[in-house]
Amino acid sequence: MQVKNIKVLGVIPARYKSSRFPGKPLVEINGIPMIKRTYLQANKSNKLTDLIVATDDDRILNYCQSENIPVVLTSDTCLTGTDRVAEVVKAPGYDDYDVYINIQGDEPIIDPEAISQLIIEYEKYGNQYSAYNLYKVIHDQSEISSDAIIKVIVNEKNDLMYMSRLPIPYSKNGIHPDYKQQIPVYAYTLEALEIFSSHEKTLNEIHEEVELLRFIDLGLKIKMCETRVNSISVDYPDDVLKIERFLNNV
Repeated sequence: MQVKNIKVLGVIPARYKSSRFPGKPLVEINGIPMIKRTYLQANKSNKLTDLIVATDDDRILNYCQSENIPVVLTSDTCLTGTDRVAEVVKAPGYDDYDVYINIQGDEPIIDPEAISQLIIEYEKYGNQYSAYNLYKVIHDQSEISSDAIIKVIVNEKNDLMYMSRLPIPYSKNGIHPDYKQQIPVYAYTLEALEIFSSHEKTLNEIHEEVELLRFIDLGLKIKMCETRVNSISVDYPDDVLKIERFLNNV
């Protein structure tokens, strides 16, 4: 199956009231607010038809408007970033795309290749899968042990089986497994977003705080694809320094 001439909407969810880092979409990284850096990076992908920011806060809305960044205001009751994307889809003019890309607002150095890679996967399989995601193999023990890094289990077809903040798979025989880190950029079909947003958080999603597990718990298929792109999320204020060091050394 090969899907051609598709319309792709990239959505950057940006929530102001982060529990770990309030106001982080507007924090400056080398003098430029993070949400603008994320938008400019994502917009480098030539596979996106359109790109918008989705926020629940007037401060982010006003900033984006002042920078001519396309933005929509969503409710402040969205359970996850994916629920925010699903709310955008319900707005007039946004329900006629073939695939929707969830681009995390706290990924200011996102590699546009990650976005393009997801879309290429969708072009291969189309609506055979409800969602698409990426992973990369990691070897650093601190990353493997970190509960801030989501680890991925896939089957022989690279279909997602489970995600966890624990180092999975467990190796009882002592053979060191290849640990796979989830890269937080996702592609969804319209139907998948409608199903996802019509349900409350599922049990595994609640335990792990990993929103993609809602798809798995609801019996939907997710296609995973290995990538080599790097990913540095801004989860805490100290992460800003990591991003600035990266940018200063590029």
